[in-house]
Amino acid sequence: MSKPLVMAGIALAFVALGLLSCNRQSDRLEPGAQAPDFRADDLTGLTQYLSAQKKPVVLSFFATWCEPCREEIGSLKRIQKDYGERVQVFCIVTDPENKDKANSLAKALQPGYPFLMDEGQTIMKAYGVTTLPTTVVLDAAPRIQSRFQGFGEAEEQSLRDVLTRLTGLTPLAPVLHKKALSPSGKATK
Repeated sequence: MSKPLVMAGIALAFVALGLLSCNRQSDRLEPGAQAPDFRADDLTGLTQYLSAQKKPVVLSFFATWCEPCREEIGSLKRIQKDYGERVQVFCIVTDPENKDKANSLAKALQPGYPFLMDEGQTIMKAYGVTTLPTTVVLDAAPRIQSRFQGFGEAEEQSLRDVLTRLTGLTPLAPVLHKKALSPSGKATK
């Protein structure tokens, strides 16, 4: 064989391997998998440990530039309030270089759950997250129970269903969070 033909074959093999590795689903942890343990500092500098939770945990993978991630905060704030101490929500900030922005958002929105700085995106990588927002639900074991890419009303209801199953209890507060409309179509209190 000629040297250029061998080199072309080797180059083609590297390209094929590269494409396969970019699309590997094995890096993405699916329901039933053991959740990787982690520790991360919150916005106050307190180190939080997954292994210390001993209850269902919701991991919301978030970036300060991601508008859908910001929209998800309201839903998760209601979920944390509704389930109280029976569930722990963590916002995993995947762009910790923007800690000041994350801090401003947390102060403005008062989510009621910690924002954890994912230095080097190690948590994001360990959970195989490639899309934001991604939400991962863990049981107390901790094993992955569910995961959502994107987040809207359907995902919020599915998340509530999973958490109700995991806790064996219904939420502490009513789940009615939509504004009522008057006959004229205007929002009422």
